[in-house]
Amino acid sequence: MSLELLLVSGLWLLALVLTVVSLFLEMRARQLQERVARMVRAHIDESEPVDVVEDEELRRSLVMRLVRALLLPTVQRLSRLLPQSGATLQVTEELLAMAGHPLGLSATDFMGLRLLCTITGALLGVVFPPSLALVVPEATAPQLALIAIGMFAIAGFLGPVFWLRRVAGQRRYRIRRQLPDMLDLITLSVEAGLAFDGAVYEAARRFKGPLSDELMQVMREVSLGKPRAQALRDMAERLKLEDISLLVSAVHQAETLGSPLANALKALAVELRKKRLRMIREQIAKLPVKLIFPLVLFIFPTLFIVILGPAVVQLLRTGLGG
Repeated sequence: MSLELLLVSGLWLLALVLTVVSLFLEMRARQLQERVARMVRAHIDESEPVDVVEDEELRRSLVMRLVRALLLPTVQRLSRLLPQSGATLQVTEELLAMAGHPLGLSATDFMGLRLLCTITGALLGVVFPPSLALVVPEATAPQLALIAIGMFAIAGFLGPVFWLRRVAGQRRYRIRRQLPDMLDLITLSVEAGLAFDGAVYEAARRFKGPLSDELMQVMREVSLGKPRAQALRDMAERLKLEDISLLVSAVHQAETLGSPLANALKALAVELRKKRLRMIREQIAKLPVKLIFPLVLFIFPTLFIVILGPAVVQLLRTGLGG
C-alpha cells in the first residue's frame, strides 16, 4: 500500500511540475508576443485599421483563457509525438472547423489533447485501485485494477471526441436558429442601398454568435483578395449545413442571372423559418417518447414507494403481530 501511495504521489508531483513549467513557458511566449506586437505597432500608421490578435484572445472568457494557458503548451508538446498527417487528422480538422476551433486548437493539438486525456485517465485508474482494496477481495483487486486503468484510459481517449462533437452540434444549431434573422437584416440593408458585402458586414457586426463569426471570417477573406463566391463556398464547406449551402446557392444564382438579390434572400429567409418551425414541431412530437425513460426509471418507482409503502409497512406489522 505504501508503494502504491508513493507512486501516486510521485505522478501527481510530476503533473504539478509539468503544469508549472508549461505556465512559465506560456508567460515567456506571451511576453515575447507582446514585445513583437509593440514593435510592429511602432511601424504602423495608427489611422490604418489593423486586426490585432489580442482582440480574439480577449473575447474568450477568463475560464477559457485559463484553460488554454494551462493546457495548450502541454498539448502542443504531446502532439509532436503523434503522426502529423493522415485521414484521422483531416476528419479532426473538419470537426474542429464545425465547432469553431474551441480553445484555438488545431488538429494536431486536438490529437495531443486526446493523448493527454488518455494519460490522465490511466493515472486516475492507478489512483482508483487503493480504494478498491477496501471493498473487494484482495485476490480480485489486481484484475479490477487493470480493468479500471483500461476503462479510464479509454474514457480519456474518447472523451474529447464526444465533447468536440457536442460543441460542433450546439454551434451548428445556433447558426441554424440565427440565420433567418440575419438574412432579414441583410435584406433590409440591401434594399436600403448597401452593397452585399457592406450588408453582410453590418449584419455580422450587429449580431453576436457563431454565424456572426463565420460571416466576419468571410469578410476578412474577401478583404484579403479571395473571391466572394469562393469565400462563401469555403464557409459552407466548413459548416456542412444545408441552410448555409442554400444561402450560397441563392447568392450565386442571383449574381449569375442578374435577378434582385433582396428578393432571393427574402424568399430564403421565409423558407428557412418554415423549416425551423417544422423542426420545432418534430422535436415536440418526439418529447413523449423521450419522457418514457425518465418516467419508468425515476418517477414511477417513487410513486410506487409513496402509494404502496404504507400498505407494505402495514402488512409487515400485521404479519409480525400475527
